[in-house]
Amino acid sequence: MLFLYLGSYPPYRNIESRIFLNLMNAERFLEPFGTETLDNFKNRKAYDFFVSQSFVSLSTQYNLFRCNFNAQSWFSEYVLRVHTCWQHFCKKEATRIKFLHVLQSYDDDVKDQRRLCAHCITLFSFKEVYDAIKNDCASTVRSLLCLGPVYHYALPLHAMDFKLLKVLDARHVRFYLIPLEIFKLICLKYLSLTCNQELPDSISNLFHLQFLVICRYVYLKKRGALSFMPAEVWNMQELQHIEVWGKDLPTPDDSAVALDRLSSLIGVTEKSCTREILKRIPNLNALRIEVELQPYDDRNSLSNLGYISEELQKLGTLKYAVMNPDMKRERMVPLSMFPSSLRSLHLNGLGCPWEHLNDIGSMLPNLVDLTLHDYAFRSPKWNIESGSFLKLEKVVIEDTDLVQLIAQHGSLPMLELLSIRHCYKLQQLEWTCDPSKVKATTIELVDCNPLAVASAKKLRPESVFKVLCHSSF
Repeated sequence: MLFLYLGSYPPYRNIESRIFLNLMNAERFLEPFGTETLDNFKNRKAYDFFVSQSFVSLSTQYNLFRCNFNAQSWFSEYVLRVHTCWQHFCKKEATRIKFLHVLQSYDDDVKDQRRLCAHCITLFSFKEVYDAIKNDCASTVRSLLCLGPVYHYALPLHAMDFKLLKVLDARHVRFYLIPLEIFKLICLKYLSLTCNQELPDSISNLFHLQFLVICRYVYLKKRGALSFMPAEVWNMQELQHIEVWGKDLPTPDDSAVALDRLSSLIGVTEKSCTREILKRIPNLNALRIEVELQPYDDRNSLSNLGYISEELQKLGTLKYAVMNPDMKRERMVPLSMFPSSLRSLHLNGLGCPWEHLNDIGSMLPNLVDLTLHDYAFRSPKWNIESGSFLKLEKVVIEDTDLVQLIAQHGSLPMLELLSIRHCYKLQQLEWTCDPSKVKATTIELVDCNPLAVASAKKLRPESVFKVLCHSSF
């Protein structure tokens, strides 16, 4: 079933593995193994096991897939898709067994199909398509997937009398207004749309909803206006994933119940990090915060983040990005925003001194992945102290004013990838590494100063370091 489901994606189109995993969860295709359940599947390393065993085995043993998951490497392209030679077979077999049908024409036979997929979204503008779906399979369809290219014009989604629809993925369709028919789909577990409209209170009608994704087509914001999700969101107890860009969770009242199953909160600002809100999402595993600073904005956007480590003790991934950063100001992130459970940390535009990163690293014994973009830290020198970042495997640094990077003996013992990109002032890399180091380290230098390239190639011992360079100098 996994192979047939993946084969319904457009040819030559890479599949986002995280999105696909959420779809599989909503479809109930992920079986628990051992004592693990679907609720905590995403919160552990079993995700990596699932990807490697399911996708890679289909690729290497059966030559059905092309896959390469090393997305953080600049020299390695992220690839996950079915081989084109299998596309026709997948679509034909899925249609034959009434598992999934890819719409290709206005006169397709869709009788009794359980899932419908459209690569050409304009097919929904044909009356014949609506009539066929409404008359022949509306009572049996469980999933409606719009997986074609992004359609930049508004396309109405008329009522087709879906009664048991569980998955609606229409993020590639632009909506000016969210169709009211959607809020009548009370069996819906997965909803993904692109719309700038505020979420209505009737969103709480979808009390079975587990995955809520609302993307924005353009970002329009009135001065001084605040955008929040409706208060009724606290009544949606099944929610596992919220991805609503530019909108925040509302402050709960005393009667609000905790969203105990919520594991991912994406696209909010620091206004969603108050103590009152964090107390009601205690099992959060992934949090992504975006803060947009206005010109001459004197507010301290970091002041609300001090409760994260106290209230979110299961947090594994934290992404914090400052949009339009002001490099004239020095900002210090509170150490209390970093729980010791973090395995992945992505920071953008903070402008903190590099010494502060050492303090952060000392609080994160489980950190495996560190990504720093757009002057997340600044100053000419980063001296990584001995015994620091003992479990760190990947480091990506992009767009900083770093001149000298020194890794003292005993630091970064598990590092596999150091990728430094567009750091034009970088001149020197010093790293005293133990020759008995178990894992070799790949150093990527992309559009950096030629002096940094020469310095990297002189690292000792040479057998431990693999240096890859790309330069437009």
